[in-house]
Amino acid sequence: MGRIHARAANVRRDVIHKATTALAQQHDVIVVETLNVSGMRSGGGACKRGLNRALADAALAMIRRMLAYKTRWYGSTLIEADRYFPSSKTCSACGGRKPNLTLADRTYNCQHCGVSIDRDHNAAINLARLGGTGIGSSPTANHRVGEGRGARQKTPPARTARAAGNEASTRHDTQSGFGQSGTASPEGEAA
Repeated sequence: MGRIHARAANVRRDVIHKATTALAQQHDVIVVETLNVSGMRSGGGACKRGLNRALADAALAMIRRMLAYKTRWYGSTLIEADRYFPSSKTCSACGGRKPNLTLADRTYNCQHCGVSIDRDHNAAINLARLGGTGIGSSPTANHRVGEGRGARQKTPPARTARAAGNEASTRHDTQSGFGQSGTASPEGEAA
């Protein structure tokens, strides 16, 4: 049983490494929300068991930690939205704010301008604006398909070493002279 759980953890870590590397290489700006996951998991008893399991499996802190160092490696920027940033409660068309929005409300209906948009799409547009990616900068552009779903690819992926066996989590910097095998020399050693 222990080997099965260890295998699942290794597969999860590998998938997260590959996904965060691809994000850091292919996008100039990445915006993440700093959520209070421990607060989201507390309380609720048996009715929140599925949500608690899903949050634990998502490994959100690991994703954010990997993005933090990989964006430095590949020259992209990581912006962390504060946990109180109202990405879901703010209208992406007019900027109006809805004071009460429950998780059961899957569609954002603005009382100010009358726009009706998927709650997650609305939050993605607001987070893209926070990152300054220019997505959804005008009210008419907000509702096209594909707008506001993340950062746009602006730069080609970073070059990596061509040696076999490269790991997604290891920086492959061939220009600096060290790390030709895919690893950096330990601190204190001369390169």
